[in-house]
Amino acid sequence: MRSFSIIIPFKTGRHYLTACINSVLAQTYTHYTIIVLTDNTSNNDGSIDYLHSLANPKIEVVGSLETLDILGNWNRIKDVSKSDYMTILGYDDILSPSFLEEINNLIETHPNASLYHTHFDYIDKDGNFLSNCKPLPEQLTSDAYLALALDEQISIMATGYVFKTTYYKQVGGINIEYPNLIYADLQLWIDLADISYLATSPKTTFAFRLHASTTKISKDKILMEALLVFLNYLKTLSKESIAFQNVISKHTSHFLEQTTKSIAHRLLRTPVEYRQAMRISDLVTSLKLKANEIGVAYQPEKIKSFQIAVIIERSKILSALFLLFKSIYKKPIY
Repeated sequence: MRSFSIIIPFKTGRHYLTACINSVLAQTYTHYTIIVLTDNTSNNDGSIDYLHSLANPKIEVVGSLETLDILGNWNRIKDVSKSDYMTILGYDDILSPSFLEEINNLIETHPNASLYHTHFDYIDKDGNFLSNCKPLPEQLTSDAYLALALDEQISIMATGYVFKTTYYKQVGGINIEYPNLIYADLQLWIDLADISYLATSPKTTFAFRLHASTTKISKDKILMEALLVFLNYLKTLSKESIAFQNVISKHTSHFLEQTTKSIAHRLLRTPVEYRQAMRISDLVTSLKLKANEIGVAYQPEKIKSFQIAVIIERSKILSALFLLFKSIYKKPIY
């Protein structure tokens, strides 16, 4: 029988971990093990004690004597002993009871695929339904997947993808050069799909949890740094094949302009003291350099809403009025 390793990188959050573990233990396909990666802070809320109390031979806790950030913990995935097939599961996400059974059926139908996935729902912090993911075709090559990703036509998360353990080793695991692993999952799925292709089931078999941000510090600087790493990756891909080169040439300009517009307007919603000294002009300067290296057009100044954002940022009075307006009117205005 085909066996799966379900790997859960975990810091703290017993409430969500409990729901996640229970959803895995409810699988109708029973040939699996659960590997929970923890560090020396993970038991502060009794999470590890909870896992041990289950006394379930399917659960293995792989601890660390160190205090690990997300990069350090996810980097350990490549080193732990795993079954023939593996998947990475967010500790706050939920698998439907049929998840592994559907994945196993998908492997039977597409034995030559190198990456497997199903559709999923978004849920809020309390587990309430928010929305469906964007639909995926039954099969996708890596270049077609990249095209959809750059056009924001697919929902890309780190949960729900299944692949052979040997393939994970072959692509080098998840790339921890990405700050907070932003865009790292996208690179991983492209690399794995590039071995053969991605096969997707139309059935919805898991839920990805979205949390409202509670920090005042802007994450846009981290996002920009991760974006620059991703653009370096696109530069590498463009040299690998004509197919990738064509996709990157055709779709990257739109991706960069949409991302720039999004970050610029998020920056406007963040008081200057929380921006880590980041300004819209810094974003544009960095991205223009990378766009030139890749050989794609990048002209955000032609986007009217971006022009407005720049004007607002340059004026303290307009910035203050914009922040006041956004504190009252929460919906996007661009």
